[in-house]
Amino acid sequence: MNLAACALNLATLTTRFVYPQFSLEGKRLWIVGLAPMGLARVGRIKLGLAIAVSLMISLPLVWLSGHMLNQSFAEIIYFSFGILIMAFTLNALAIGMGVLYPNLKVDNPSKIVSGFGGTFCLVISFVYIGGSVMFLGQASPWGSPWHLLGMPPPEKRLLSFAGFLLLSFLLGVTPLLHAREKVTKMEY
Repeated sequence: MNLAACALNLATLTTRFVYPQFSLEGKRLWIVGLAPMGLARVGRIKLGLAIAVSLMISLPLVWLSGHMLNQSFAEIIYFSFGILIMAFTLNALAIGMGVLYPNLKVDNPSKIVSGFGGTFCLVISFVYIGGSVMFLGQASPWGSPWHLLGMPPPEKRLLSFAGFLLLSFLLGVTPLLHAREKVTKMEY
């Protein structure tokens, strides 16, 4: 539950603050597009900065809450690694969806987020977190509520962890690839 709470916090932050970044360029987008670095590189820089900032918030949160719950060092490292992967995925999803569903006419970030793209991004983020928590719970060597019939064998736990990594990779990379394609074809 601690992992789910920290991940939901991360999803809320990425949707609220990372998703509208591309749209906030607004009518000035053509200037950024004509810059020597191009829009694709600007998107990569925004993604890197968003990941760094969200990790500065999320990792201490997981670490502190793990200590408050008297989790072992190994459990805290396991959940920190899970949040690390989730931060990459959720930020990539927010940047990608922000490029795919921009609202260039509005300067207010809260109005951008409350549109179709922001709501869609938040819903996909929540579904991803639900799947990730189930996969990581099944993969946990310390037991979890997902181990209804007892501790699964190591092969099943490893398969669950691979499922988490695959889900994270697909959900993070797919929107970014589509966004990069859209940005390269965009006319200023």
